[in-house]
Amino acid sequence: MKSSTPASPLPLIAIVISFALGFGFAWLIRAPEAVPAPLAATAAGVAAGRPAPAGFGDAWTAAAQPERPAVAALPVNAGVDELWARALQPGDRAEAGYAAEDSLRKLAQNDPAARRKLIGFYATAQTPQARALLQATLSTVPTPDVVFFANRLANGSSPADRAFGFAMLRSVAPNAPETRSLALRTLATEQSPEILLAALSTLESGTAGPEETAQVLAQLTSLSQHADPAVRSRSLQQLGQWDKGGEHGARLSQALGDSAPEVRQAAIFAIAQTGTRAPSAKESLLALAGNAQESRDLRGSALQVLERFPLSQDEYAQLVRARGQIQPTVQGAR
Repeated sequence: MKSSTPASPLPLIAIVISFALGFGFAWLIRAPEAVPAPLAATAAGVAAGRPAPAGFGDAWTAAAQPERPAVAALPVNAGVDELWARALQPGDRAEAGYAAEDSLRKLAQNDPAARRKLIGFYATAQTPQARALLQATLSTVPTPDVVFFANRLANGSSPADRAFGFAMLRSVAPNAPETRSLALRTLATEQSPEILLAALSTLESGTAGPEETAQVLAQLTSLSQHADPAVRSRSLQQLGQWDKGGEHGARLSQALGDSAPEVRQAAIFAIAQTGTRAPSAKESLLALAGNAQESRDLRGSALQVLERFPLSQDEYAQLVRARGQIQPTVQGAR
């Protein structure tokens, strides 16, 4: 009797492998456009007998993600129109947008024709973004044509134009006598807080003569009592810069009792800037520092300025008491 020999498994394995390969190739041929390139390459490698790479799943995930559109590079020698449009392109501020803005500034600095074109864009730059771009571009170019453009706007009738013009003058001609003269005329006649604040921002101390300085100080003192607290605050800040002799301590002392906290804070800083040692200023600072209803920040600022004043024994005791009242709050906040 012959012994039965077990059938070899090789034919069965060959059938399974052939079926798998045939199915894989058929799927690839049927819909090649639906197979991501990294996955197709990996599948082909597996079909050829090579093991799947360790990042097989990552290849599928990456292929499934849509590619972000590449940022188009700026054309060489791009003109003002193209750079302006690219810098104002809506959406995400990509690298090309910032590069276009930088190129616009360089063109404005070196090319008078480009400056004239940019200045002409103001008539159609109606959006805040366009106005901001134009201001950022031209504010670095203190050339006569840009200064003339800023003066023309600041002397105009539209509040928006005047505010834009003063903002430009603050950058391109802050110390020019014409700028101070225009600002003083505006401060003496204007009623709009927005325009007053714009004009105040152009006044920089240090270059005016004694007569002009006296005019500025008189105007600032008057505006420090304006109905708008922002105008009062800004006027006091400027007063602190222009009053080099500390001669307006009485007005600053009065401002320490203002109803608006930002005005009181501006008065404290102005007292520190002017270096005034007026008794009325010291008395008002002590009262503010000892006021439990006042904010801790304002009381702390008053105490810092009081350290520069000569104090009697009683006044020093008031300072120590006020400091003791706010220090626990400071320590507790840490």
